[in-house]
Amino acid sequence: MTMTQRFHLPAVLLAALLLAACGRQEGPAERAGKKIDQAVQEAGKSVDAAIAAASAAAAAAGQKVEAGAKQAGEAVGKAVDTAGKAVEKTGEKIQDAAKK
Repeated sequence: MTMTQRFHLPAVLLAALLLAACGRQEGPAERAGKKIDQAVQEAGKSVDAAIAAASAAAAAAGQKVEAGAKQAGEAVGKAVDTAGKAVEKTGEKIQDAAKK
């Protein structure tokens, strides 16, 4: 066997082995890995959906709180006006009584 033949024979055998390995089907580990990847992707989608729902709920709650605060402010303003008018009437009555 010549030096060239000694080099070519292992190279050809290695190439044949690599080609044979590339053509084989997935094993259980590869299938399990793919299932895990799919599960992680689905979980990520579920988390994203939950975050979107929570964000929408928080925004809606914020709007309700804002509306409630506005109504409360208006009610306090009306109460202050009413109390002010009552104090004015009382003051007028006191002045009228003092004149008599």
